[in-house]
Amino acid sequence: MPKSKGRAGRNIRLLAFSRRYKAVYAFVGAGFIVYMPFALAKLIEGFRSLFTDTNPELTESPAMPVVVYGVAIALAIYLVINGIRLWKGADRADQGAKGEEDVANELRELAASGWQIEYGQRLGKGLGDIDIICVSPRGKTYAIDVKSHRCSVVTDREKLYRRRGKQQHPFEKDFLSQVMKQALQVKKKKGAKFVTPIVVFSNARVAISSNKVKHVHVVEKSQLAALLRSLG
Repeated sequence: MPKSKGRAGRNIRLLAFSRRYKAVYAFVGAGFIVYMPFALAKLIEGFRSLFTDTNPELTESPAMPVVVYGVAIALAIYLVINGIRLWKGADRADQGAKGEEDVANELRELAASGWQIEYGQRLGKGLGDIDIICVSPRGKTYAIDVKSHRCSVVTDREKLYRRRGKQQHPFEKDFLSQVMKQALQVKKKKGAKFVTPIVVFSNARVAISSNKVKHVHVVEKSQLAALLRSLG
């Protein structure tokens, strides 16, 4: 059985690619929509010229209504804004994938010493995938959720917070609850007796004295391999 299964960051790299594709499609669509009223007006003018040359008595056709241009520009702006949103989402996904890849590099020595490591396993039940599953040579199982935020991570012993300077804000999701649910699902899928949940930050500084909050280990990427070795 291979020591490592799957590829770190693969799922989220695919997500980033999908978002960029949709963003490009939105940008191209915006350009097409802006161009269409002008092309249509030119086409109408061509037909009008054709008929007026053969029938001079025909009156000049009315110009393209201004509202048509307004609607086209509004739709184009909407598509551009959506494209920018998708592109930024792709940037975040690529950042997350880089974080997973960096953490995978930290685990190479464990894989070489008998640990079984799986990346990007689908869990179902609205839990997405678990970034990393580790099984030690002693049979202990760990569910690891990788976060790529750039900040300092602190806690009030109930939740995790990001700190920049003197300001402190909660994260957009409850990472502790999320990884505990993922660990329970991994336990069911693997038939393990117990699965230890871990949140690892690939770019942040974790300022938590015990590195454990509500039964979840919270560490920086440089601390992960040592934590796993200590837990066995």
